[in-house]
Amino acid sequence: MTGQEQHEYTASLRVFSESLTLTELVAVLGEPTRGYDIGDLVSPRRPDGPRRTNAHWSLGSAALRTQPLDEHVAELVTFVEAHSREFDALGDKVQIDVFCGVFTADDSQGGFTLGSDLIRRLSALNLDIGFDLY
Repeated sequence: MTGQEQHEYTASLRVFSESLTLTELVAVLGEPTRGYDIGDLVSPRRPDGPRRTNAHWSLGSAALRTQPLDEHVAELVTFVEAHSREFDALGDKVQIDVFCGVFTADDSQGGFTLGSDLIRRLSALNLDIGFDLY
């Protein structure tokens, strides 16, 4: 390791529903980065395999993977704040969270910080946040 490698980050706003279809979520929230619908195959490689029991609408952060994690999360929080009426209209028909990926350079340690202002914004929106570390 040269000391020049840096960690990479991703973040997505995820919306799940057992009662609304992906089409209905798109009508309210706009086009997702990714999505699937109730009844879609979990794995297209297994046509007789299990099917999805919920719809999923996901918006990925547009920030570069090398940007700090808090920039990814702030972008998604800003989206929710700007679309608060739409999210309020969805109410208890959806479960919403922010999901983050943290990719460390080989043989390295590291971390990230989410500032208190960003944590307050997440809390005000009742948004849970999850992390996968790789």
